[in-house]
Amino acid sequence: MEFGRLSPKVKRDGSAANPQGDYTVIIEWSWRIENEESILCGSWSDEDNWKEIFQTLIGQTVQDISIYGRLPELSISFANGLYVASFMTAEGQPAWGIIDRSPQHQKCRCLGVRDGVIVEEF
Repeated sequence: MEFGRLSPKVKRDGSAANPQGDYTVIIEWSWRIENEESILCGSWSDEDNWKEIFQTLIGQTVQDISIYGRLPELSISFANGLYVASFMTAEGQPAWGIIDRSPQHQKCRCLGVRDGVIVEEF
């Protein structure tokens, strides 16, 4: 998911790629999108239903980003009452990252999980 100011990107072959935000959230493994009452879809749901729900996230304002669980998982709440949550279901570490490419930093920074704790890398 891309947040903030979007910048155009180009693939190696010269064709247009998806734009890149000031911030990128990557959830590599299991995830789900929820409302206040239920799970709307997740990484194991029928992919045919994803597009409609993904569309409801585009252009939404982020209300909150929080960490939950004994091993840190990520939850993002949006102004329209939807939530995106990570939740690793296999051995290892929670598999999410936040990449900060915002203009106020000279170097790209990344948050993720290693050995059960949140770490920052440059």
